[in-house]
Amino acid sequence: MILITENDFVLINFVGRVKLTGSIFDLTYRDLAEKEGFDTKKMDFSPVLVIPSANYTLPAISKSLIGKNVGDKYTLELKAKEAFGEYNPKLVKTVGLGVFTENGIQPSVGDVVTLDGVPAYVMSVSGGRVLVNFNNILAGKDVIYEIEIVKVLNDDKEKCAAIFKHYANKEPESVNITEKDVVITMKGDLAEYLRNAIIEDINKYVNKEYKVQISSS
Repeated sequence: MILITENDFVLINFVGRVKLTGSIFDLTYRDLAEKEGFDTKKMDFSPVLVIPSANYTLPAISKSLIGKNVGDKYTLELKAKEAFGEYNPKLVKTVGLGVFTENGIQPSVGDVVTLDGVPAYVMSVSGGRVLVNFNNILAGKDVIYEIEIVKVLNDDKEKCAAIFKHYANKEPESVNITEKDVVITMKGDLAEYLRNAIIEDINKYVNKEYKVQISSS
């Protein structure tokens, strides 16, 4: 039995619930998502990559993987401060409606918007004013994660592909490694900061000698 260490590439399935209500806010199981009435057409149900030493998920989840093994299933209860943070009333702000209309946005209650590069959700729209909340929607809530460890990746091509998907939110077309050259091909385009993050993490967590190229097919 090989126990998981901080630099392993771990694929997990999970169900995330709000502790107080038991309601599911995220999951990787299609059958349960369909049963719970989620819009599964826009959801990805493949296992999620976690590198315990990296900032790929909540630190408490990363830490919980160390010392466990493939096939383990367990429940992790997190207080709000360990999960998505305490609720901060100072992060609820009023913004003029014009800020939205100037950008062609007609905000409505429940919308998730981005202001100055920061996501927020709309709480109310009234009299030319929009009340927006910059807290994470799960801030202040204790949560429960049901975690299943699916696989530990050992092949460099799989590791590079997994890092790509973590940032790009889609599978690469192909990953080819020749000596120290890594060539990743993809459909469409990718923001420069995402490309840089992928390259940086491949060098940091896979092989610092790799020269990584990401190109569109």
